[in-house]
Amino acid sequence: MLSRSSQLRTYLIDGLALLALCLLFFWRDLTPSPADHLSFAAGDFANQFVAFARYEASRLASWQLPLWNPYAFAGHPFLADPQAAVFYPISLLTMLVTAGRQGLLYHGLELEALLHYPLVALFTYLLARRLTGSRTGGLVAAVVFTFSGYLTSYPPLQLAILEVQTWLPLILLALELAACALAAGVTRRARAWTIVAGVVLGISTLAGHPQSSLLVLYGTAAFALFRLFAPKIAEDAEVSAWRRLGMVALFLAIGLAIAAVQLLPSLEFMRLSTRAATSFEEMGQGFTPYDLIQLVLPAVGAPFPALYVGILPLGLAAMALVRYLAMDRPDTRPVRTHLASLQVAFWGALGGLALLLSFGKHLPVYQLFYWLAPGWRLFRHQERTVVWTVLALALLAGFGAAWLSRLHAARSAGDPQIAGDTRLPRSVSSIYAGATVLALAAAFVFFVNFKAGDDAFWGFTAATLFLAGLLFLSALAIRSGRSVFILGVILLDLFTLNVASHRGPYVADPFPPLPVLQQVLDGAEPMRVANEAGLPENYGVAYQVEEIGGASPLRLASLQTAIDSLSSERLWEILNVGYVLSRDQALAIPSEQVDGMTDENGQPLYLHRLAETQPRAWLASEVVVEPDAERLWQRLADESFDLSQQVLLPAAPPEMDDPVDQTGSGNSISWRTRDPEHLALDVTSQMPAVLVLSELSYPGWRATVDGRAAPLLNADGMLRAVALEAGSHQVEMRFRPASVSIGLAISAITLLLVLVGLILTRRHR
Repeated sequence: MLSRSSQLRTYLIDGLALLALCLLFFWRDLTPSPADHLSFAAGDFANQFVAFARYEASRLASWQLPLWNPYAFAGHPFLADPQAAVFYPISLLTMLVTAGRQGLLYHGLELEALLHYPLVALFTYLLARRLTGSRTGGLVAAVVFTFSGYLTSYPPLQLAILEVQTWLPLILLALELAACALAAGVTRRARAWTIVAGVVLGISTLAGHPQSSLLVLYGTAAFALFRLFAPKIAEDAEVSAWRRLGMVALFLAIGLAIAAVQLLPSLEFMRLSTRAATSFEEMGQGFTPYDLIQLVLPAVGAPFPALYVGILPLGLAAMALVRYLAMDRPDTRPVRTHLASLQVAFWGALGGLALLLSFGKHLPVYQLFYWLAPGWRLFRHQERTVVWTVLALALLAGFGAAWLSRLHAARSAGDPQIAGDTRLPRSVSSIYAGATVLALAAAFVFFVNFKAGDDAFWGFTAATLFLAGLLFLSALAIRSGRSVFILGVILLDLFTLNVASHRGPYVADPFPPLPVLQQVLDGAEPMRVANEAGLPENYGVAYQVEEIGGASPLRLASLQTAIDSLSSERLWEILNVGYVLSRDQALAIPSEQVDGMTDENGQPLYLHRLAETQPRAWLASEVVVEPDAERLWQRLADESFDLSQQVLLPAAPPEMDDPVDQTGSGNSISWRTRDPEHLALDVTSQMPAVLVLSELSYPGWRATVDGRAAPLLNADGMLRAVALEAGSHQVEMRFRPASVSIGLAISAITLLLVLVGLILTRRHR
């Protein structure tokens, strides 16, 4: 038995080794040499996360909470968009370090992503070492999960996915420790670990990917129920079922309450977004049966090797399932072996269920979750469910490696009791040897087709030859049982096939200067821009240009309805579009080319000024009442509808009971303040009128007229409006969503209670 200091030394050594492996795996993302440095692949990482971070950093640097973003989707509830992750602690640290240095922000976010890999490696190691009771098992599980095809492919590009799932092993570890403490009768310690699990769940949820958070929530809740209600083992203390359920409820309540500051605004946003009305066909996309080939050939199938955990780990996981579930009778197992068998059974079942769910609508099991599991129907890309399969395979591989290393140690010590146990490793090793022969035969067939003139078969030839090599090395590793050999084969495999799946060419700045936008930025009157040039989505956020497009999984349903129902010209009119970015020298509608440039790719880029532009705010004298939503959009699309004089409302405001036809003579509108969350205007109207702003209507916006609260109207299907009496008025609109205030209060109170609870538990100990 190792002393406590020796155990701590091994933990420290293993932690440093995992850190070194992460640095080695990602060295080309970290090297300062421009010749060797590679960046994250183009796409959502830059277009969404970097752009959002630029806006958030600029607002936080001014000590302002970014509630509203005027630079995307004609106005976007920024904080309510979960992938903004405004309250995620590590993201806040990145904002603090890069404050005022926009050039560092892109690479700062890359470093933020890479920081999570040592964390997930350490958390998985601690969890697996606790479950398997083995140093080898902990290292194998940590290496397999951290460097799996799933975690190293698109999660770093979808930064929120990586950050949510990083904390998953730590939540499971805290729940495991809570269950062990409860079984030993140490209730206060069990409660403390339950609180820790809830806090980590809250941190994970704040990272900002709702689908991943839902997967974490369901999976960790299932693990908590399993550990607390699994068949009793000998050291169990008598604990009532209600107390066990109470611990699960406490864990979930703390996690959700800590994240309430993000959850409440996000749920409000999702209710009003396009996700509120989606179809089974749209949501049910996932893997196809063909994608299973990724288990052995990661370069074949889907663009990301999400299912690939290595060749040897598959055999180790299979050995764990056979060893713990089939070779020991429950009545003859020691307590620890019985508990390990239960763990293996749980992870085998959870991993299998997650794999079935990852096929989405292609298998009927998804339909059950779609109809019965709350929240499941809100999210697309069901292949992301495979995170639980990958984690399960990693932990099962850890169990298999732990048993194999113990077997090797006993064999080296000359233990005569191990003769029967060697049959399983020999059988698995023989299977790998046979698979090696089959892979070589397949490589020969592919090579023959390649020599016959079909160049496509060269990739299959190379892939199957490498597969044959891995199968042969795996057979030797299982036959030897040596931990170093096992880890070496796994590292060779994963570091060869998964190392580049997230990378692209080096990028110094994904949003280089665009001088063509300067005229828009210098304009005295507020005008939006329409992007017809194929610029990256969210370019408006990056350059702080008010744009009607953007990149986010969530957008307001009212805006999408307008896009689907109206012509481009009518949409541009209602959304105050004054400029259009295009690759064409001339537009099909009256406009003037006012600027142009050649971008970094040598492509022309032109800025056009539309001949006629609806202002950002105007006075409408005629109210057209239309309570039916479908007819409202039809009337708005009708060219005979005069947007500058008429306004569509679901009901007539009292101030406009007697509509008056007016010419607009003597009316005036001037801006006093145009901040993201505060708009102020001076308005003079000769007659009662409705002040319409080309700003999207959203809960939380509040209006005052001459200092008194005034009702905000939903005009023209999606805009904000205020009814005014004749005369001069000061009109203000502020964005103060109750969902943020209530969520902040819940999160703050929960954190305070958690701190008090942990202090009291510590003092009691």
